[in-house]
Amino acid sequence: MRRLIFAFLLPAIITTAADDKPLRHIVFGSCLDKVEHPMLDRALALPMDLFIYMGDNIYADTRDMAVMRAKYSALAGSRFHQGLLARALVLATWDDHDYGVNDGGADYPMRKEAQKEFHDWLGTPAGSPLRAREGVYHSRVFGPAEKSTQVILLDTRYHRTPLKRVPKEQAGIGGSAVPNDDPGATLLGAEQWRWLEAELGKPARLRLVISSIQFAAAASGSESWANFPLEQRRMADLIRATRAQGVLFFSGDRHWCELSTLTGNVPYPLHDLTASSMTQAHPRGTPTPNANRSLPATFHQPNAGALEVDWDAPDPLLTLRIVDQEGATRLEKRLRLGELR
Repeated sequence: MRRLIFAFLLPAIITTAADDKPLRHIVFGSCLDKVEHPMLDRALALPMDLFIYMGDNIYADTRDMAVMRAKYSALAGSRFHQGLLARALVLATWDDHDYGVNDGGADYPMRKEAQKEFHDWLGTPAGSPLRAREGVYHSRVFGPAEKSTQVILLDTRYHRTPLKRVPKEQAGIGGSAVPNDDPGATLLGAEQWRWLEAELGKPARLRLVISSIQFAAAASGSESWANFPLEQRRMADLIRATRAQGVLFFSGDRHWCELSTLTGNVPYPLHDLTASSMTQAHPRGTPTPNANRSLPATFHQPNAGALEVDWDAPDPLLTLRIVDQEGATRLEKRLRLGELR
């Protein structure tokens, strides 16, 4: 019990002595519509230095903060969340259903109130500047310089321009959203972009960028960075301009798993591992078309993502995996850190 209390009093967003240790095992998850599920038990059994909630951590599509608070309370008290706090650091961002509205963006009127509920759940100290920030984006750096990992958690909701849509009769299998080429349309907002530029300029060998929605997928109709092509291009250009090496993207949202990779006009291949959902199977069981899918396999049952970093290799080996509730590996990609520069 003492260990659980200590973990709660030192929430994930506070710098601790653990930041000095290199990350070797990171687990990722998204889309938890239940607080009890065999996949959650499986995730707790995985080797883990850090767990990252990638969004839809609760399903609370509401303007009633009492409803949202109750959902967060159930997650906070769950065997899963308490188990995470007992054995690993925990970081989080949100997606639409824990933000408060399906496909929501800057037009959601309760975003400030929802942000307070998010920080209360995560244990952000009352005086933290993160509570005053417009959006839940934040970052941490772990490990000594030669084995350093920067974790950047984006907020793709708070400042996002409303989606551009076509009539339902024109929608494809993935939905009605279409690319918005308006230069004024934004996903992150001006202040978050300025912050991100500064973050990418910081020294780190490996950088994990957490985007609640898919970054690299050429998604058809659904929410993704592809709906904001100028923002997607801006991200690639910013990585190039800041000379940020070692960038990997991780995303959730879709209720299936896949690996997508941008290879055209980028500083190096930009991989995006989508791990979704931890507690739900995809009802259709087939993905929407994705021209940037870089592994042929997809997976549509409850899952978690995992990243293993072998810092002891001369060129560190990165192993990205999707794990099912039986512990089997469903997708796997291995690459060397030297490939990301």
